Amino acid sequence: MKVTVYHQVSFYELDPMGVVWHGNYVNFFEKARAALIHKMGLSYQTMADMGHVWPVVKLRCKYMKSAVLNQKLSITAELKDYVNSLTIAFTIRDAETQEIITKGETMQMAVETSTEKTNLINPAYFIDIVNQALAAEKKD
Repeated sequence: MKVTVYHQVSFYELDPMGVVWHGNYVNFFEKARAALIHKMGLSYQTMADMGHVWPVVKLRCKYMKSAVLNQKLSITAELKDYVNSLTIAFTIRDAETQEIITKGETMQMAVETSTEKTNLINPAYFIDIVNQALAAEKKD
C-alpha cells in the first residue's frame, strides 16, 4: 500500500543557502505518513483511542539533491511492515521531472497508552485493520 501527496516549497522552509533546510524533509515524510494512515482507515487519534500510540523509534534519511523555493514535490509513502512495527519507506521527487530528491524510512513501535509498554509486535486489531485496507485496495 502506498500513497503520494504533493507539496510546493515555501520560503520559510529554506535555510540561509536558499535550499530546503534538512529538518523539513521529516515534515514532508510526516505529511505522506498521515495520508497513508488515513488510507488505512485510521488516524493518530483513533489509534490512540484504541489504546496504542506509535512513536518513531528509527529514522533514516538520505539526501540526494536539495529542493528549492517554489519547487513542487511529490512525496510517496509506502508501507513496508505492519506486523512487527509500522515501517514506512519514503521517496521525495521533483513532481515534474521525477528526479529523486530524498529517500528515507521510519520505524514506529506500538506502545500501550495505559502501561506505556512497548509491544514487540503490533496489536491484533491493528493488523486486522491494515489487512482489511489492503484487501479493499486489491478490489479497486
